Amino acid sequence: MNVLRDWLGGKIRFLLLLVILFAAGVCGVSTGIEVWREWRTPPEQRVAEALNYAHTASMYCYTSEAVRVSNGTEQVITRLNGEKCGDNVHLYGTADVLDTEIDVYQIGDTFYRRDIANGQWMQMTGQNIEATEYLLQEINPLGCLYYQDNARVTAQGKEKVGGVTCKKYQVQSSGESTFLTSVWSEFYYTVWIDKKHRLHQVEVIADDHENNAQQLRLVVQFDWDVAVPEIQAPIS
Repeated sequence: MNVLRDWLGGKIRFLLLLVILFAAGVCGVSTGIEVWREWRTPPEQRVAEALNYAHTASMYCYTSEAVRVSNGTEQVITRLNGEKCGDNVHLYGTADVLDTEIDVYQIGDTFYRRDIANGQWMQMTGQNIEATEYLLQEINPLGCLYYQDNARVTAQGKEKVGGVTCKKYQVQSSGESTFLTSVWSEFYYTVWIDKKHRLHQVEVIADDHENNAQQLRLVVQFDWDVAVPEIQAPIS
């Protein structure tokens, strides 16, 4: 009986060892495939895929800060929070340079703006919609994330941002945003992409068209894992 027990015990240990080795082998192969994909994927494609994901994802939050730098002196332009859920967007924060608040909703094709003077909500119609769309282009930090196809993209290794290990890339481009390129030129992007190939942080630095001593610095940080509640119109 003892001989049988020892024999079975040995067989079980052997099978467990095989299972462990097989699992380790599968994990190793999976890791190897991922490394191979990372190596084979050009940095231009990796950054383009992350930017496209940011524009097409159905739900996320982000924070941004835009700063004007003039001769080493910094002036905050805007501090914004953005939320997206489905086709609806809520953008709110402060335009420090104007000492005013910003609160805008886009519900489908309808825009709502809070009147800072009286606190009342306004539903945009007709020409007001065009004005609001222009406002969103002006203040929405995601508008700066488009760049030209001939942009130069270089990989910068790995770096931790907010405790998250990311792949770091640098991009030099002239930008594509009509509003931004009317004032700024020669956009330099630093892009941090997490292990799920999503944007974790973007820093944009641009030069002033007319004054080389002035620059725009914009930092956007994303949160893809937060559950964004349904975004509804602020008035019925």
